[in-house]
Amino acid sequence: MLNRREMGQAMKSALMTATMTVAALLLSGCVAQNVYLIEDVLDARAVSDHGLDLFVTGDVEAAIAAFDSVIDFGSVDGRDYARRAAAYGTMEKYDVALKDAERALQLSPREWRTHLQRAVFHQRTHQFDEAIADLDRALEINSTEIELLRRRAYLKILAGRYSDAIADYNGLSRAMPGSDTGVLGRGVALYLAGEWDSAANAFADILDGSPYDGLAALWLAKSTLRAPRPIGWGEFANNVGPEREWTMAKLLVIATDQNAVEDAMISLYGAERNSKPDACERVLFLGTWRLIRRGGDGAERAFKAARQACPVDSIEGAEARAELDRLVGGAR
Repeated sequence: MLNRREMGQAMKSALMTATMTVAALLLSGCVAQNVYLIEDVLDARAVSDHGLDLFVTGDVEAAIAAFDSVIDFGSVDGRDYARRAAAYGTMEKYDVALKDAERALQLSPREWRTHLQRAVFHQRTHQFDEAIADLDRALEINSTEIELLRRRAYLKILAGRYSDAIADYNGLSRAMPGSDTGVLGRGVALYLAGEWDSAANAFADILDGSPYDGLAALWLAKSTLRAPRPIGWGEFANNVGPEREWTMAKLLVIATDQNAVEDAMISLYGAERNSKPDACERVLFLGTWRLIRRGGDGAERAFKAARQACPVDSIEGAEARAELDRLVGGAR
């Protein structure tokens, strides 16, 4: 049996051998043609790890060339496909990335990180139900990973599955009792579902503990005014901070002049229509203000502009879609 010193020397020798293997491959001239000479499994592992190093340093195309060589050699290791999937995902080649993630899961079906990886690709391609299914499986494998629950709750909002999202955010609050993330997410889901009173209560709970939270203040103003319930700016005035959300909350509560509101939003976010995400935030808010202060006059046009300007996989995009659905259905 090797003693501790001998084990250390053996590990150091193995690492040096792997390093020399990659160096030899690099010096062979084959790398210039994006081809590595791989003769056995040890070579394959060394090249895959080298590809990972390239990926981490930002040389994505060279990393893919390394992973290609390993896979062409005949890899049956799910890591190689997952690594190449990550590289393709970075290049936004999601169709190829999804195929690699699928192969990685065929080889390593209980690798929860690969299920998460595929969920991200499905989200980026706006396949929200498929992304949720990926996270369902990841949570079956690793039920203690909070990030999986948080991401699934978020995706359920994007998919319009508000009751399911609320259940996940309640679970998040239990798992993270010292964080407002679960309460905020539950409030947003309630708001998008049209449950204004319950949403207002959630945001009020946040402000009770974090009175300077501008985002919670904005959501509280929106939900309270739509309940409708009386709300005065005086109850916020002592806690106002520099965040833009505070200005927007004040506009909702006290502003009645449309031109003044539009000017204020241009001042906050700029007038350039193609400036994302600023255009998204600006037109989305104008839709909400018109809905609340103008009885919906011009709101549909603003929400349609927001649907175009806001990323599909954002809360803002989900809000624009929910408001348009409500307007088409006649409920405000």
